[in-house]
Amino acid sequence: MTDISPESTPGGSDDERVPDDLSSLFADPDRQDLLEKMARLQVRGTRAGMADATTGSEHEIPLPVPPAATVVGGLVFEDDEDQEHEGAAPVPAPRPSSDGWNWQDAFPAGTFDSAVWAHRKRVFLHGLARHAGHSHVYAWRLSRLSGLGVMAGARDGWHYYTAQEYADMVDTARRKNLAPDIVAALREERLEYARARRREPLLVGASTAVLTVVAGAVAVADVYGLLAASPAAMLLLGILSAMGLREHKRRNPDQPLTAAFALPDGAGGEHPPLTDAMLNDVLRTAKVLKEDQEIRLLEPIRAAEINGVEARFRLPKEVTFSQLMAKKEAIAGALDIEERWLDIRKDGSANRVSFWYCTADPFATPRTSPLVDSPERTDVWKRGILIGFNRRGLPIYLKLRHVMALLGGMSRTGKGMLLRNLLCGLGLDPRVNLRLVAGAKPGEHRGYAPVCATFFGRRPIRLIALMEALLAEAYRREEILEDQARAKFGERDLDQFPLEILIIDEFKQYANSPVRIPDPSDDREEGGRTIKASDRIAELLEELGAFAAALNITVAVITQDPDANTIPRGFKSNSGARVATRTGGPIQTNAILKDGATGAGLRAHEIPESIPGGAIVDIDGAPGELIRSFFIEDEEYDGAADIIAAGRALREELGRAPGQFTDPIEDYLMAVTGLSSSGGGPNGSGRPGALDDTAELDERTTVLTLMLDAFAKAGDVDRLRTADLLPLLADLDPETFSYEALGVDEEADGATATYNRQGGKKIAEEIAKALDGTDRELTTSEWTVAPRGRGYLLADVRAAAGIAPE
Repeated sequence: MTDISPESTPGGSDDERVPDDLSSLFADPDRQDLLEKMARLQVRGTRAGMADATTGSEHEIPLPVPPAATVVGGLVFEDDEDQEHEGAAPVPAPRPSSDGWNWQDAFPAGTFDSAVWAHRKRVFLHGLARHAGHSHVYAWRLSRLSGLGVMAGARDGWHYYTAQEYADMVDTARRKNLAPDIVAALREERLEYARARRREPLLVGASTAVLTVVAGAVAVADVYGLLAASPAAMLLLGILSAMGLREHKRRNPDQPLTAAFALPDGAGGEHPPLTDAMLNDVLRTAKVLKEDQEIRLLEPIRAAEINGVEARFRLPKEVTFSQLMAKKEAIAGALDIEERWLDIRKDGSANRVSFWYCTADPFATPRTSPLVDSPERTDVWKRGILIGFNRRGLPIYLKLRHVMALLGGMSRTGKGMLLRNLLCGLGLDPRVNLRLVAGAKPGEHRGYAPVCATFFGRRPIRLIALMEALLAEAYRREEILEDQARAKFGERDLDQFPLEILIIDEFKQYANSPVRIPDPSDDREEGGRTIKASDRIAELLEELGAFAAALNITVAVITQDPDANTIPRGFKSNSGARVATRTGGPIQTNAILKDGATGAGLRAHEIPESIPGGAIVDIDGAPGELIRSFFIEDEEYDGAADIIAAGRALREELGRAPGQFTDPIEDYLMAVTGLSSSGGGPNGSGRPGALDDTAELDERTTVLTLMLDAFAKAGDVDRLRTADLLPLLADLDPETFSYEALGVDEEADGATATYNRQGGKKIAEEIAKALDGTDRELTTSEWTVAPRGRGYLLADVRAAAGIAPE
């Protein structure tokens, strides 16, 4: 949306006053052309503006990007990037006005919709199978009605044949002790009526016809078989059934005639296809509708993804959408499905509903991320990062523009896979400066280093420096916006001001860090106060969250099962994108999503364990929705390797790979610490290091690098026995440290002891080669705490590799 805001008053002698007569703005041809171009641009974003340039089919119309913050005659024209008027979004274009009618409009809605016909076919086949499967029930009920017809016909015939109504009158007269002559007169009258009826042509003809049909059918069956007599038998059966149906209606006047053939409840199968009648019955069963109320379909019911079905309907005026949602559990029970298999949404107004459900778990089958097969460039700004799919099977995108993000949940509930999808998507957009900070197990993130402008492991002090660098960059960008009289950066500014995204994984490790740092508010050089690093991190996090989002700076915090105090309140309040995997309880759910989330139905602690990677997202486009993250292989092999390689190649081609562009954040870290973490540091492992003579450093510390990797693989322990270190080194460099490389027969007796002895010597030899010509050394240490043994301390290995202590 274009913001046209004249300056209120001139602020000084150099300011230009807005003229009362705006006609002067159009006197300059250049200004007039610019205003005309921008007006045309705005109109083209509407249906009316495209009516003269479209053909009636859905296609994409790219919109040119307007110049940034154009000032014309004191008027500021600034595009609002937060509005959803994306230039390349598919727009269903209207037909030209000259051809406003199409022959398809003459047919009912859904006539040419394949999804509608698919559902109709399912309804027809289900009905056919249902009735065929209950043919024995219909045969029995038809036989029972025929028997009832025989009994009723015989009774009524005998009653008429014998004038039975007079018998009733005689019986009544006798009970009332009337005169004998009255009783005798009634009996005489009965005999006369009965004698006359027996001679009536209709009675004689009907009796003769029935007996003839029965006798003929028996004779034909005896001579030619039952098949030949079936027409007569069917005719007789039909007549008797009609008589029985008449008697059934007499006995049950309140029931319709079809009740005699109605199947019992549940005879429609486990999950019959949805119809409008069934939908009304379900809503009445759930106490949403009263008996005299019904919904009205807006379009035919259609088949949907994952064996689902979708119906769009209008509720009665007396029923609101909130009342419908309050009965969601009862509706699921009436449909005999789980509540999470049902999705009900507003469809444009308070009483228009999109009703979707499926008859099987929509999250039962994992889906591989499309990026695995097609690692193409992503559009993080407009479309977002593809992270998973919802219960309807639709893809879910996480937008990280002008927003802070929070993701949390219990261990082993899918946070890692969500982060994996997030990092892969961010790596494929070269306009993003990705800065990844691991609070634990940095080794599992090493594969993302090639696309990370910054990547390092558990280093609270360095994280503080990084956040201070981002804060300084935020202040710099804020000054630029102030000079340009703008409120925020947009997509057109990404070339000059890339989207800075800081991801802090396992934030709880930093929130509980015991490390202390000098108090920045204390100016004393010696003996000054100290504060916890965690307090400084929380302070910086809240400060960035308060204003940096509009400056193309985003912070995403990922933590494990937080409580109410883990996430700084100021940052949480400014987090516009929240994702919660399964949590331990309501407190953790509210800590991740928002206060009162559990009461609003966002119960992440109730996500079933049967949904790996299941999460509740509260993000733009999917508020409070249950999703399952896409799968990217991380155990059998590294499924993200090709995606990261494609992202690296794309960044190198555009000069946006780590180290190829001027990075004020890394420059700040280098100035403060003397170590670089660009691309994960000199060796890409997430360990910051000096950039001087990196080739020689890599060559001299090959074995030390392997040892550091082994420590990371073991979970960043502080010590490793030689017997435990050797298998890890053998996995990393089998040509040097395997049984075969050391000349040890793995099947021989005492092979393990021999291997440990030879391996220990080999490690010492390689360390000596790596440290030759330096003043550093590395020897084994012995410790008595369990488990006792001799080996190497992580601090000693880091010192030997020339890495400064944390």
